[in-house]
Amino acid sequence: MLEDDAIFGAGRRIMLSGAKIAERGAEIDYFRRQHGHCVAKFRGIDSIADAEKFVGAEIKIPAGELPAPREGWYYTFQLKGCDVFTGNGEYVGSLSAVLDWGGSRILKVDRENQETLIPFAQSFLRRIDLDQRRIEVDLPEDLRDLNK
Repeated sequence: MLEDDAIFGAGRRIMLSGAKIAERGAEIDYFRRQHGHCVAKFRGIDSIADAEKFVGAEIKIPAGELPAPREGWYYTFQLKGCDVFTGNGEYVGSLSAVLDWGGSRILKVDRENQETLIPFAQSFLRRIDLDQRRIEVDLPEDLRDLNK
């Protein structure tokens, strides 16, 4: 998620994708944040009935058009697919999603038929190396037990 919403200004061409729709282009009329959610109006989508199918859709902008994140910040797409390891080298799985659960972000890590949920917080993250596509985490035993 971006810190600066200026990139979502009126006239910006974006792509929308989600479970309820096929990916399609759209143009932003206006954008704002409200109670932790993004609210956008797209040109040509003028009724609530038309807009409802886009609830929960992702707004995509080409990576080359995004501002560089500040030090220690990452875009979700940069993290997806990274291999996740504990500090002692134990493979946890591959990061499949960054979930936003009401103000806190959670890393969803998948391995075979097992899902591990890890808070996206400094106390759990040791190192993120995007060049190596590797994330190292501190995974306390009680957190491991919750994920079994």
